[in-house]
Amino acid sequence: MAKTKKKVPSINGSSMADISFILLIFFLITTSMDTDKGIKRRLPPLVPKEEQRQDIEINDRNIMQLLVNRRDQIAILKKTSAGDRTIIVPIDDLKNRVKEFIVNPRNNPELPEKEVRDIEGLGRVEVTTSSYAISLKNEVETSYQMYINVQNEILKAYNEVWDEFAIARFRTAYKELSVEKQKQVLEAYPMHVSEMPLSNLK
Repeated sequence: MAKTKKKVPSINGSSMADISFILLIFFLITTSMDTDKGIKRRLPPLVPKEEQRQDIEINDRNIMQLLVNRRDQIAILKKTSAGDRTIIVPIDDLKNRVKEFIVNPRNNPELPEKEVRDIEGLGRVEVTTSSYAISLKNEVETSYQMYINVQNEILKAYNEVWDEFAIARFRTAYKELSVEKQKQVLEAYPMHVSEMPLSNLK
């Protein structure tokens, strides 16, 4: 008795393409991509154009220039009447140096000027001039780890400044304050950190 061969039905190629597309979309939606670890920092609000100031002249004492070279050494460049001076600072000492610069507790003439400002909710307060700035510059060959370490030490310095000011004024740590009082602390000691473009330092 002769055997009959069963015909296998052909597969619709257009349906396969549709299924592949659906699976691709599903994969993209449900898969999360890993991101590099970075620094969590809240950026300052955008300043309206009419309030932006250009070509601002800043007194040398009001600027802290931090330089990180290709050997991961941190240097503070100081401009004095006797000329430029470079101080090599270990990473463990950076936080205290930055903190002293921000607050200038002893009114050191080589650190930022002091001024009395009217702050809503606080009244007249003597604080560091609002025109101070911390300028950070790295060489192209600076390691990413050192870049992160320097950023973290700067942030630690600010956190301590805000905490100490909050405790002195409100007897409460900065993070435990209301949003309104946190704004008052930030108005007294705003974060002024600028990063210069990467280059090879001379």
